[in-house]
Amino acid sequence: MRDREKRLKYLHAAFLILLFAGSVVMRIRMAPETLLSSDYELYIKGWPMEYRALGFAQGMSQVIGDYYVPFNIMYALIGLSPWEPWVLASLFSGIMDYALAAAVYLLMTILLREERNRREGAGITERSSVYGDTDWDEWKAAYLAILTLYLPVVFMNSVLWKQCDVFYMFFAVLALTQLYRGKDTSAFLLLGISFSFKLQAIFFFPFFFLILFLRRETGFLKYLNFLWIPAVYLITGLPAVFLGRGIRATYGTYFMQMLEGTEGSESYGMVANYPNFYNYGLDDFLETLALPAAIVTMAVILLSIALAAQVDDGYRLDLVTLTWLLAWQIWAMNMFLPSMHERYDYGAVLLFSLLLALRPRESFVPACVLTTGTLITYVRSARELTVSMDLLTAVYIAAFFWTTRTLVRMIRSSADDRIREA
Repeated sequence: MRDREKRLKYLHAAFLILLFAGSVVMRIRMAPETLLSSDYELYIKGWPMEYRALGFAQGMSQVIGDYYVPFNIMYALIGLSPWEPWVLASLFSGIMDYALAAAVYLLMTILLREERNRREGAGITERSSVYGDTDWDEWKAAYLAILTLYLPVVFMNSVLWKQCDVFYMFFAVLALTQLYRGKDTSAFLLLGISFSFKLQAIFFFPFFFLILFLRRETGFLKYLNFLWIPAVYLITGLPAVFLGRGIRATYGTYFMQMLEGTEGSESYGMVANYPNFYNYGLDDFLETLALPAAIVTMAVILLSIALAAQVDDGYRLDLVTLTWLLAWQIWAMNMFLPSMHERYDYGAVLLFSLLLALRPRESFVPACVLTTGTLITYVRSARELTVSMDLLTAVYIAAFFWTTRTLVRMIRSSADDRIREA
């Protein structure tokens, strides 16, 4: 048995090395591609070239692009390098892909252990691994981490499109891991860093509130951890302020992003290449519907929090079900909020794909629909793809309602399991 175990470990290690090497080759091959998306010429190349012309200090004193200061610094470094902007843009995002994979490994070791304990508590027996359950969980986590590098939302966003959503997602996943470990201070500091990279980190805020709320043994002071988020945001903006950019121009970056599409600043309406509810004739009504859409979104998310809190009722929901809820909340915000881009559901695509390994029956539909939808919307925005957005929207809406129904059943089932254990 020991010899067989050793051989299998070598075999799995070889598979992981090959998968890792394949992901590197993929990224090297895709990095020079700059024609697939118009974003490269307009932004990914355009912003660094402005920093190259102005220099670091003068460039940082001005508003170049619509990202916050951490990305301003990154694009300034790209612009000051002697290479074409795609080189460092691909390199930075590519490195963060592997950092994200490492964060996924840490998260999945927690969730795999939690799921194994849940199934054992429910009396579900499984064939034991030759390694022992704990070691096999670590191998599975390693596989899932490496396979993350092959998700379209990951490699298309970073080295192919030269986008940078992986930066905020890395810190968000790491923050989630720390939250599950009960290390709230570091969790919210990491979430603050994530928010300082991208406004879309706000999609994680309601879930972090829910986790704190479910810890009923602690008092009100636990909610003060949220203050770490604006604190980190203020600190990360200081380099631009010290170099002469105004306080309003610096710290109002996200406010200006939220105004995107109004007053003729951009061409976005209620829809920005995402297959949500507003594709059916509501695209041109941004000024009228933006606030009602935000209120409806808030109501939907609050209802999901209330459901989890009510069903919990003293019995701790398992972390896998809660992570499923988080993935659903991110997707819900993309379905209901206005002006959502095709990449804003990054967190939902990533989490549902990972949850396939834990709850395959429940996760198959959202994981497949969102992953396929990512491919279609990314390519559709870059090329005249003949796939109808109306058809894709219909599939998304149907899958979203199916996923919502599944979520309610999962929450109730998870609570029932806890009651039986008690």
